[in-house]
Amino acid sequence: MLKYIYIVLIIAVLTVLSILPLHADDSRVTPYGDYCAECAMYGACRDVLQQDAAVRVMDRYYRDRGYQVGNILHRGRFIEAVIYKDDRQVDRVLFDRKTGRLRSIY
Repeated sequence: MLKYIYIVLIIAVLTVLSILPLHADDSRVTPYGDYCAECAMYGACRDVLQQDAAVRVMDRYYRDRGYQVGNILHRGRFIEAVIYKDDRQVDRVLFDRKTGRLRSIY
């Protein structure tokens, strides 16, 4: 009888574990669709940010969170950058100088 109780208990535990969602660390470096401090909301920039101003905004955004911006590539109104933490690449982002939107491209 005790053997059957153990079997039922094991089956119950396995069933509960299979139902529970398993999540990896979901703390993203760049929340999807975040925006820079110079633009209050999506598409709310009055003027297209100049390249040097946009790089400063991105640098401040990530520095405040403990990251570093590197490998910056300018493509029209977009800026692509690689984000590092402790000399390890953790994200690649695209910044839209017209709308102020910042998003991961991974």
